[in-house]
Amino acid sequence: EEMRIEANGFVLTGTLSKPAEARGPLPAVILVAGSGPTDRDENVAGIPIFGHIAHALADAGFVVLRYDKRGVGQSGGRVESATLADYAEDVRAAIRALADRKDVDKRRIALVGHSEGGSLALIAASKEKRVAGVALVATVGTSGADLNLYQVTHAVERTNRPESERQNTIQLQRQIQQAVLTGKGWDALALPDGVRRQADTPYFQSFLAFDPAKLMKDVDQPVLIVQGALDTQVPPDNADKLEALARARKKNAGVEVVKVPGINHLLVPATT
Repeated sequence: EEMRIEANGFVLTGTLSKPAEARGPLPAVILVAGSGPTDRDENVAGIPIFGHIAHALADAGFVVLRYDKRGVGQSGGRVESATLADYAEDVRAAIRALADRKDVDKRRIALVGHSEGGSLALIAASKEKRVAGVALVATVGTSGADLNLYQVTHAVERTNRPESERQNTIQLQRQIQQAVLTGKGWDALALPDGVRRQADTPYFQSFLAFDPAKLMKDVDQPVLIVQGALDTQVPPDNADKLEALARARKKNAGVEVVKVPGINHLLVPATT
């Protein structure tokens, strides 16, 4: 069924899936999508990632909520100045909406975040005690700046460009990161206006500054970490880093890691 979520001055619109034979208040899951203008099914490259997950979880006995991100599809809100913290507040709005439903067991609401959605789930869980558990799927275990540098490095290493050009590109990315984080040094880079407009945004600044090591200590809930072994967007060692952070918490809430062979970042079978 369609569900409307009252957020901060606008409405998010999503889909609520329930077991065919739903009886009484049921445990619930909120699916939290990754980066970019993603709809409720988290369609990427023609793959409805959250459509598949929602149906599987509903068949397993859960109420499942997935929603169009702010400014996408049928959801209101603007994205120009939105940061990771703002998107995490949208997750908290979804938690409140589910907790108010009579068909949901408010003591058993979990977050399942995919890719950047895992980072948002961590932020929300650190602030929202109504979250009973967190699943981090293909989620970064380093700072956003480190992940971004890895992604740029991985991309240039797959090109036929000379080694000197590759290193110049990586160094330029380091300088762009520093300018985004500090607001200084843009003039020295002499970038085309389009490049600066794309990088110098509140969102990218919040992404670069994000560090799960600073956040995990405030997450009191059990954590499930799921990672595809062929993920090149968020490489598999991020699962190990998240596990170490979760196990280092003062409150031993529990952590489990599942690595799935032959699966890529979009959670589908791959060969390379």
